[in-house]
Amino acid sequence: MRMRFVVMAMLLPALMRAGSECRSSCRLTNISITVESEECGSCFTIDTTACAGLCKTQESVYRSPLMLSYQNTCNFREWTYETYEFKGCPSRADSVFTYPVALSCECSKCNSDITDCGVLSQQTLSCDTH
Repeated sequence: MRMRFVVMAMLLPALMRAGSECRSSCRLTNISITVESEECGSCFTIDTTACAGLCKTQESVYRSPLMLSYQNTCNFREWTYETYEFKGCPSRADSVFTYPVALSCECSKCNSDITDCGVLSQQTLSCDTH
C-alpha cells in the first residue's frame, strides 16, 4: 500500500501539468508558408510563428434564435508584420510580400474582419510541388 502511495505522489505533478496543457493548448507554433510570385518567377518558404491548439468551448443544449452563439478559437493576441522582397523582379511587378508573425495567442471569438476563420490546412507545400 505504501508503495502505491509513493508512486501516486510522484506521478501527481506530471498529471497536473498534463491536465493544464489540455485545458489551455492554444499556443505559438512554428509554421512554414510557401509563397510563389509568377511575376518574379520565384518561390520561397518563410518560417514564422502562428497560433494553434484547442480552446474550451461549450454548446448550449437549447439554441435560442435570440441568443448569439459562438465558439472560442485559438487566435493571435499580439502580432507584428514582416516583409520579404523578391529579388530579380521586373520594375512593374509587386515584389514585396508582407505576412503576420504571432507574438502571443489567446482563446477568443474569431474576428472575421481581420482573420480567415476557416480551417488551416495541415499539408505542407514546397516550391517544387507547383
